[in-house]
Amino acid sequence: MVSIETAGDDVTLPVLGSHRMWAVKRTIRFKRQQVVTAAPAERGLWPPWCRCPGTALPWVIVAGTYYGRGRKEFWDHVRKGKAIRIDLRNGPYTRIVVDVADPETALAALAPPASGPRASE
Repeated sequence: MVSIETAGDDVTLPVLGSHRMWAVKRTIRFKRQQVVTAAPAERGLWPPWCRCPGTALPWVIVAGTYYGRGRKEFWDHVRKGKAIRIDLRNGPYTRIVVDVADPETALAALAPPASGPRASE
């Protein structure tokens, strides 16, 4: 499980608790402008075939960095978890699939900041 922390355009995903060991990662950082889509993870979504480093216990946990067909993905998902999917461009990963405590709050944190009315010139 991860939490989502934002500061301006910077997004940090600290990996929480024992998941640091399973995912072999402490944090992931990227810019909010690199987010292409952020949505609840689809049922039946699986990582690419090559894992390095990480953990995969069938029907229990998928955690770590996965590679396949031009993709680099980070996963931290347990069977009954509440996962979100974040697709990135020009980021450290092409896709991030992670469990969060509250998917709606997490997705709202990843949304582009609302721009206010422009001042007239």
